Order: sequence, then structure tokens, then C-alpha cells
Amino acid sequence: MSSWKTALVSKSPGCTGRFYSDREVKVIAALLGAIPDQVDELYVPVGEGVTGRIDGVVAVAILRRDQHLPADSETYRVEERPQWDHGGERVARVSFVRRAPGMTREEFADHWTNVHSPLARKHHPVLVRYVQNIVVESLTPGAPEVDGIAELGFRSVHDVHERMYDSPAGAEIIRRDVRRFLDVRAGWRMLARHESARP
Repeated sequence: MSSWKTALVSKSPGCTGRFYSDREVKVIAALLGAIPDQVDELYVPVGEGVTGRIDGVVAVAILRRDQHLPADSETYRVEERPQWDHGGERVARVSFVRRAPGMTREEFADHWTNVHSPLARKHHPVLVRYVQNIVVESLTPGAPEVDGIAELGFRSVHDVHERMYDSPAGAEIIRRDVRRFLDVRAGWRMLARHESARP
């Protein structure tokens, strides 16, 4: 079993096997089996848990250090784009998304960050933390195609279900924009509790 840093090195053209530790790397793993002993952050399902897929995802792990890829996982290297963090997060929604048909990865990433994020800031008043993760590559064979992974933080489950939008008009603006750049049916999401720094 190789570490994820070794996996990254092995995919780099002309690489001699050295990993440059000052490079910022973030790996996100949808865990289908046992939760590893050491992860940097962990999302554990609460409430309705996982929606949009039929097989069992037991948690989503964030890896930032050199460690083995989790067994029975779908693992992706991402470019992290934090949008804001106001603090007070108690519950999170993690969404694995696909870009709309006919849209390039570059167009998808540009729209998500430069068009959708300002709309989300305006029309999701209870969204206290928002992180966009652009998928750079899959690190596990057979993992479903994913273009982005969103981390959305809220203060309560009530905020998620009852106070997501500032108004019915704001909700329609968000939904209309989502349809422009996402293949909504191809994605899945998980309502979760966010844990940090498991030893």
C-alpha cells in the first residue's frame, strides 16, 4: 500500500520519486469501509446522512499529511478554494458534484468560483463556512467521475432545511444558476458532523 504523496509522485511526468513537502495538497476520500485511525478532518453522517447514491458511504475524510490512502474509498486530489468562514459551524453538507454537459473543467471551475460564489454569499445568509474543492485527479481506480466537492457549514440542521435561502426569489436565482453549471442528477451529498484532527 502506498501513501497518497507517493501516488501523486508516481503520476507526475518526469518525476524522480521525490515529493516536495512544501507543496499544498489536499485529498478528499469518500469512505466505503472502515474509518482510518489517522485523518486530518472527518465528516460523519447525521440526520438523513447520504442522499443521491445507493451504496454506503460511512464518512468523508480530509487528508493533508503523508499517509496511506484509505482502503475501500473513492479518493480525489483537489485544489482548495476557501470562500469564507464566519465560525460557529455545528453541521455541514458535503456535496460531490459533476459539471454540466458541454462545459469544460476550466469553465466549470471559473463559474463556480466567480459567478456562483457571490450569489451564494448573497442568498444563503445562514451559510457560515463555504469551501470549494476543484478535483484535479482521482487517486483510486474506478472512482466515480467528480469535478468538485463543496463543504458547506451551518449552525444547525434547522438552518439547512428551513433557512437555506434569503427569500423564494433568492432560492430561484440559486437553483437557476446551479442548473447552468452542474449536472444535478449526477452528484450526491451528505449531511454531517465535522470533526477535526483525529489522532
